[in-house]
Amino acid sequence: MYNYDNYPRPAGYFTAADGAQLPWFEYGNPRAQETIFFLNGLTCNQFNIAKVIRGLENKFRVVTFDYRGQGLAWRERYPVVSVDAVVADIEAFHAHLGKIPVHLFGYSMGCQLAVEWNFRNNSRIESVVLLMGIYGNIFNTFMNLGIFAPIVNTTVDLFPFLKSFYKIAWRSAHSMPYALRVALGRGAMLNPDLVAESELRPFLDQLRELDFEYLLRMSHAIHHHTNEGQFHKIEKPCLSISGENDLFASPTHSERVHQAVAASWYFAIPRGTHNAILENATDIVAFVEDFFSEKMPR
Repeated sequence: MYNYDNYPRPAGYFTAADGAQLPWFEYGNPRAQETIFFLNGLTCNQFNIAKVIRGLENKFRVVTFDYRGQGLAWRERYPVVSVDAVVADIEAFHAHLGKIPVHLFGYSMGCQLAVEWNFRNNSRIESVVLLMGIYGNIFNTFMNLGIFAPIVNTTVDLFPFLKSFYKIAWRSAHSMPYALRVALGRGAMLNPDLVAESELRPFLDQLRELDFEYLLRMSHAIHHHTNEGQFHKIEKPCLSISGENDLFASPTHSERVHQAVAASWYFAIPRGTHNAILENATDIVAFVEDFFSEKMPR
C-alpha cells in the first residue's frame, strides 16, 4: 500500500456541502497580500505541483486541496461523479478561506474546472493561469487518435459486468517495476530525462491505490463536459502554457483559449510533455513571473 508518511501535512480540513471533510494545503507566506488558488489534475497529488509551488512561494501564499479519490482524500467519494460535484467542493473550499480574492491556477483537469468555476463566479478572481489544460471532450484528441472516446464510453458501459477484471488490471499495471512504467509513459505522457525519480515516483506509485471505478467515472464526466462558450467570461489577465509534445492536452486546446480570451498570454514549452509541471517547472515559473510583472504590474 502507498505510504503517506512523507506526504505534506494539511493546513486543515474544510467541510463540503455533503459534510465530507477534505484536506487543504497552504504553502509560501501565509501573510502574503496575494493568494494563488491552485486546482490540480486528475489522479494527481501534492507532489505533482510541488516544484512550481516552490518557485512561487516566496512571493505568494499558495492554497490547494486534494480532490475526492486522490491524495489524502483517496477514500472520499461523491454519490454521483460529475464536474458539478467537484466545482461544489471548490466553492466550499473558497468559502472556507473567506471568499478572498485569488489568482486562479489550474493544471490539466484543473484548467477545465478553473474555467467552469470562473464562468459561474468570477467576482473574486484576479487572474487565471492555465497549465497544460484540458477543456472537455478530451478523449476525442488523446494521442492524436479518435479511438479513446469510444473506449472510455464502452468501458463505463461494461464496468458493472467486468468490475473485478478492470480493478485487477489497473492495480497490476501500476504494480510493474518503476523503470517499466516510466518506459511505457515516455514520450506520450512524460520525459523522465528531465525529472528525478524522487520527484516522479510519488505520483506514479500512488496510482496503484486509487479506485479505478471512481477515476473511470471522473474521466467519463470530464470528457462529456465542455468549456465551450465559457472562455469569454475570463475577464482578467490570463496565461496559458502548453507542452509542444503533450499528447494528452494538445497545444491546440491552449491556443484556442488564447484566441478566445482578450487579455491573454500564451507560451508553448519546447518538447514539453503533459508532465511538464514537474519536468519544466523552472520554465513555467519564469513564464508566470513574466506574466505577473507585465500583465499584473505592482
